[in-house]
Amino acid sequence: MRTKLLASVLATALLAAGCATVPTQGPIRNSGQDGPAPAQDGIGVEARPPRQGAKPLQLVNGFLEAMSDSAAYDVAREYLTPEAAAKWDAESQISVYDQNSPSTVISRGRDKVQLSAPLIGTIDRRGSWTPAKRDAKVDWVFSLVQVEEQWRVTNPPQGVYLGSNQLEPRLAPKALYFFNPGKQLLVPDPLFLPINLTPGQAATQLIQELLKGPTSRLGNGVVSAAPPGTTVNVSVPVDDGVATVALSDTAGSLVESDRQKLAAQIAWTLRFITNRVRITVGGAPLLPDEPDELSLSDFGQYDPSVQDGRLKDLYGLQKGKIQRILGQDGAQDIAVKPIKESALYSGYNASAFAVNLRGEQGAVVTTTRNGSTIVASGLLDSANGANDEVKTIPTAGKVLRPTYDHEDNLWVLDRADSASPRLRVRVADGTLVSVRAAFGNRSPIAFRIAPDGVRALLVLRDKRSGETSVETATIQTNDATQLLLTQFRPLNLALDDITDASWNSLGILVAGKSAPGEKPRPWQVNVDGSQLRLLPGASSEFETVKIVSNTNLDTLPVVQDADKKLHWQKKDLTWVDMSDGAPAPAIDAVYPG
Repeated sequence: MRTKLLASVLATALLAAGCATVPTQGPIRNSGQDGPAPAQDGIGVEARPPRQGAKPLQLVNGFLEAMSDSAAYDVAREYLTPEAAAKWDAESQISVYDQNSPSTVISRGRDKVQLSAPLIGTIDRRGSWTPAKRDAKVDWVFSLVQVEEQWRVTNPPQGVYLGSNQLEPRLAPKALYFFNPGKQLLVPDPLFLPINLTPGQAATQLIQELLKGPTSRLGNGVVSAAPPGTTVNVSVPVDDGVATVALSDTAGSLVESDRQKLAAQIAWTLRFITNRVRITVGGAPLLPDEPDELSLSDFGQYDPSVQDGRLKDLYGLQKGKIQRILGQDGAQDIAVKPIKESALYSGYNASAFAVNLRGEQGAVVTTTRNGSTIVASGLLDSANGANDEVKTIPTAGKVLRPTYDHEDNLWVLDRADSASPRLRVRVADGTLVSVRAAFGNRSPIAFRIAPDGVRALLVLRDKRSGETSVETATIQTNDATQLLLTQFRPLNLALDDITDASWNSLGILVAGKSAPGEKPRPWQVNVDGSQLRLLPGASSEFETVKIVSNTNLDTLPVVQDADKKLHWQKKDLTWVDMSDGAPAPAIDAVYPG
């Protein structure tokens, strides 16, 4: 029902529009924010039954090791009393704790053993990761009794506990893929599968989860081409590198365009198992006019990271005027070129600047002669720049930098410093649509929409403590067909004084400090809040205040330092100072998006 409501809203308003990776603090392996890289093979602790005569501390340690093996929960149940074994729902949740913390497992008397450690995050029944708050802990006291003179646990926790060093050997990051409301781009819905599954087992589980629909993270903000009730017949075998997906007859009702969309969802969801897929309905090909064997490359037009060459073009504001920044590729000298051919150049003194993903249009925040603020938008390249129509959006209070999605919808957040910040989106026909958003006790200081127009990235400041944080959210609808910014998910980063965040091909880039008093640096984190680490090649020679990026794989990260100088990172991870050490007017850089 919610999907239909969203489609209705978007049909009326023409609204249509950064992965899950292993949640530890080890090296990042993913190749894009839209989906994780395949985990490397690892060796976990093999589940073994209880040792005869094991003392309580030994028994609990053995239970913790056994419960880390998802293929052997029956072995783990041998550590429990018969009553506890019958009730234990091992698959309900995985709680990942820091196994490197001191005094993790401690005896508490003759028949009690306590597990106490920092909680890193949890994985729910479907495989979705949620980062833990910075001070969260696993704290569980196991009670034991003797059964036939052998110690056994009477009170297993909800789900299982997994030590951090067993995460990568045990779980493989994957993602389901659904469409944004305009069905132009795929949107990743990250989850984890046990790593010990065969390719066929993993493919079967992924397609089964795909046909269930999106997780709560995306909710009705995305759509699936699969008709309700569609199932996969028995399993998804993978033979000679080809996955065969036999769908139930329900999918036979789809029109040709939706068959193409469903095939794209399936191919992208299976992308880290195989790039080749055969899809049938009732024994016949899902796409009768296409080759029997489909490839991921057949659906590249739906790539969620939007690999458009214009995305790596850098722009900026200098003394209130819009500019192009040249020389990033090293093929020409570094220079700032005024965009004088645009009506946005001569007519406006701007405080913020945004460029659409095709580099054709721009939007500036500016103050009119009567003192009111507006967002003005128009073409960037035109032979008649002065005569181009400029559209305006009235604003109030503090206005954040606008942001574009892939379908040129322009998102504007104003009144950011008030008790009721306001989010609106101007869609393709010029209609300005309100988006309901409850920020609570937080003031937004940065807002970035993803190219899909579904996922949002925010930097928020707590009005009471002044602390800043990074959160993601999604655009959904309620039963009254109103657009909502909802499903706020704190990334719970171990950073202080966060000043900026941006989508990136590897997830999210964040400007912040590792501890109070430390220098602000550029950090990299996965879209689910996992694997916070310094951006590879991060320099200590300058402070990071603003950070500029987007989802294009070839986009070079750009940093504005405390002196408002620009630095960008080359592909060899070294940094270029835009001014080359010479005094230069400050410039605020932006990439399309």
